Amino acid sequence: MSEIAIRVSHLGKQYKIGARRQRADTLRDAIAGTAKGLLSGFTAKGRHAEDNTIWALQDVSFEVQRGEVLGVIGRNGAGKSTLLKILSRITEPTTGEVDLHGRVGS
Repeated sequence: MSEIAIRVSHLGKQYKIGARRQRADTLRDAIAGTAKGLLSGFTAKGRHAEDNTIWALQDVSFEVQRGEVLGVIGRNGAGKSTLLKILSRITEPTTGEVDLHGRVGS
């Protein structure tokens, strides 16, 4: 009987480029920041502000059986480190789910 140690289904991670989180000290600051974000939804070139996003991982699915070893290889920027961060629960995925049974070692 084979047991699944890692199951990844439809995993995706999206990052917003150039987005900074700012802390609102007052309710007025929070409302003003939200209004500013809504009004500046379009950039100077007419593109929507959501165009400044990048998918580090998109629709990744695989299973690793208990006792198997998995190696992840790829070019720079392929999403290897992002996958490891998600598997080790350092960061949350944008889409999909990870089912882990056991430990993850890099």
